[in-house]
Amino acid sequence: MFRYLAVLILVFQISGCSNIYSRVTFDFESLAISPQIKYEKGSEELALYVSENLAEHISEVEGSQYRHFKAPTEIQIYVFDDKERYSNYSAASIRTRGSATTNEIYISPIIRDRMETFSSILKHELSHIHLRQYVGTWGYVKNIPGWFHEGLAVEASNGGGAEKVSDDEAFEFIKKGNHFLPRSKGSILGHKTAHDYGLKPHMYYRQSSLFIRFLKEVNINSFEKCYLSLTEGVPFDEVWIKHYGKDLDKLWEIFLEEVQVLQGA
Repeated sequence: MFRYLAVLILVFQISGCSNIYSRVTFDFESLAISPQIKYEKGSEELALYVSENLAEHISEVEGSQYRHFKAPTEIQIYVFDDKERYSNYSAASIRTRGSATTNEIYISPIIRDRMETFSSILKHELSHIHLRQYVGTWGYVKNIPGWFHEGLAVEASNGGGAEKVSDDEAFEFIKKGNHFLPRSKGSILGHKTAHDYGLKPHMYYRQSSLFIRFLKEVNINSFEKCYLSLTEGVPFDEVWIKHYGKDLDKLWEIFLEEVQVLQGA
C-alpha cells in the first residue's frame, strides 16, 4: 500500500502531470534553427534568445558541475507567451520566471520584465536538469534535499533565483538564527521550501548557495567527489563522511561558526 501511495505522490510532484489537459491541447512551434526549443505564438523572440545562448550555458553548467550532461539532446525548452498557460503546463507558480523537470525547461513570459536575469535563470534550470538526468526523478525527490539542488543552481548561475538578496543580507539573517537547516535526505512527500523555514524564496536560495560555496571553499576536490558520487547513485547522507570525513551536521556547525567569526559576532 505504501509503495502505491509513494508512486502516486511522485506522479503529482512531476511538473506537467498535474494538468494533462494542458499537455494534449497546447500548441507549440519548434524553432527552425533549434528544434529542441518550442514556443507559443508571440514568444518567438524569447525562443531565439534561448537558442543564441543555450550551447554556452550548457557548457558553463557542465564546467560548474564537473561532467557533461547525461543526455543533452533530450533537453526540451518550452517558451510561453502567457503566464497562466505557463503555470498550467509546468505546474509551477505563476510568479516564477522558469522551472524544470527531468529533461524539460519552461520559460514564463514574465521574464520579459527582467531580461537581465534571463541567462541566469536558464542556467539555474539547466543545473537542476544536470543533476536530475543522472539520479532520475525518483532519486532527485527521495535522495537529494531541496536546499542542495537550489543552492547548487544558484551558484552555477551566478545568483539566478536569488537576485533580490545579497550575500551580506543572507549572512545577517544567518547570524540572527533566521536560516534553513540542511536536511541530509530528500522526501517523497516533497522538498522543504523557504516557507518551511519562515524565509522568502530568494533568502532561502541565497543562504543555500552560501553553504554550497562554503563546502567548495573548505575543499573543492572533496565537493567535486561528493557531486560525482551523487551522480553515480551514492546516497546523499553518505557522501559527506566519505569525502570530507565529517557528516553534514558537523559541516553546517562549522559553517555557522565561521559566519559568526568572519561576519562579526
